[in-house]
Amino acid sequence: MNLNHIACHPHAVGFIKVACEEVSHDGAIRTTNAFLVTSREHESVHEGTTVPKLAKHPVSARLEEGEGEERAVREIPIRMFFNSTDKALSIRYQAYSQASRMPACSGDGKNARRLTRAADLTPTFQDRACPGPELCDLVASGEVTCSRQVRMPVQIVGEGDGTTVFEVRTGSLNTFRALKAQLKLIEGRFVGLRHVPLKLTLWRASNEASGYQPFSLMQLQIAAASDIEAMAQAKTARQELADAGINDDVDRFMTIEDSEVETFTRAAVDFPAVSEFYATADSGRRAGAEPVTHTALSNRGSAVAATQGANAAIANLVSQAQLPEPQMEDIPL
Repeated sequence: MNLNHIACHPHAVGFIKVACEEVSHDGAIRTTNAFLVTSREHESVHEGTTVPKLAKHPVSARLEEGEGEERAVREIPIRMFFNSTDKALSIRYQAYSQASRMPACSGDGKNARRLTRAADLTPTFQDRACPGPELCDLVASGEVTCSRQVRMPVQIVGEGDGTTVFEVRTGSLNTFRALKAQLKLIEGRFVGLRHVPLKLTLWRASNEASGYQPFSLMQLQIAAASDIEAMAQAKTARQELADAGINDDVDRFMTIEDSEVETFTRAAVDFPAVSEFYATADSGRRAGAEPVTHTALSNRGSAVAATQGANAAIANLVSQAQLPEPQMEDIPL
């Protein structure tokens, strides 16, 4: 890995997702009408438990509404980190090996890069067509689990400073469509996304694929009495920064240019932190999932070693090559 060309990404101190619950009678994962805001650390590991979930972020207590068991995060006041939609929202297919939980392939629905080994066991990338997981031969073989990964870095109002973000994560195509359409509209009307008062909220839908049971999706709303008031707030914030001499052109100096190698390296680091966000790829939710025992923890340590070995293999590859609608898509996400 060329340490001089590591891509720059916003520093995420937590994640935002639609909260899920397991339906006891069939083990299915269903969305609830609430958000889950997590930190980057997992809950405590206890003997005999499954893989621990990510712990709630302390900001959750401030955002929760209601009383007792009904207390939950229903909306989140945010500001966008990036000024343009193209920077603010991304979507990729990411496949992980079922055996090692290491990244195996990454694609955009048209083109993919698959990590393989040559006859001499040298790791290499293959360019392949990306038909999506429904038609992918690698997914059909059962060797990998593939899921969409949608990312949107945002800043929660009143939490942290301008150097950190929370990363909105989902695999929902409908959520991606809603967010992209809204971001494009907001960017055009307010001449950019930054400093526009927004809030992340939920909306419910159902379809034949969900058995007409409702599921939750994310959307944006203007957090002001009117668009005119929202624009006034945005203009005031922008002018204050300009008057203070602060460069607010985040899109320019936070350029993200991942090489194929770094995409895989980042995915290797990413999976242990966010595996529970993707029910289809969550080792903790698979039938017969291994309980966390001393043996299991030892095995997990081996997996970490495997991750380090894979990263080393990817690094070796860098030194050898010059690499600069009805679907169930929204139910578990």
